[in-house]
Amino acid sequence: MPLPVVQENNQTMAIRLKHWLSQFCTWHEEWKKGELDAEFQDDYNEARADLSATLVLAQRLEFRGGAARQALRVARAIPVELDLPGGKISALTQDISISGLSALVGEAPDVGTHLTFRLKLGRDIEAVSGRCHVVAAIPLQGSLRMAVAFDEIANTAQLLIEDVVLDTICAEIRTMLLRTGQ
Repeated sequence: MPLPVVQENNQTMAIRLKHWLSQFCTWHEEWKKGELDAEFQDDYNEARADLSATLVLAQRLEFRGGAARQALRVARAIPVELDLPGGKISALTQDISISGLSALVGEAPDVGTHLTFRLKLGRDIEAVSGRCHVVAAIPLQGSLRMAVAFDEIANTAQLLIEDVVLDTICAEIRTMLLRTGQ
């Protein structure tokens, strides 16, 4: 049985972490609406970087084999069009990060093949497009999970993708906080 002081410190730390996560999500929502007070902009940017770095580290600990993750990746279904050598296909992403995505496809070109892509991030957001290359094609339930790494993508497009990633994380954080009574 842990010492009461240690348990109390763990409880205090958990409460502080929940408060920090809740505050981050509030700042993120305000930032997206253009309503974040200028006095909190630096704190929000620092929290954004800290949360992303922490979650990338956690994903690296879960990742088995290959190169370690360099960007935060989340499971999110987003419409994507890919220009394959055999023609254009439409799919939904399985996961996405600022460095790439994966999607279920019927056929995938060879690893290393360069493609163009278009992501439809939302009704009010212009489609994001760029160039990528295939890094993996893994058989999955009669389809292939094709993973691509982005080669050419505008900085503004990266920021839009990062917003989608953080939106997904905030939705999960809010769900977790509701389950734990925060």
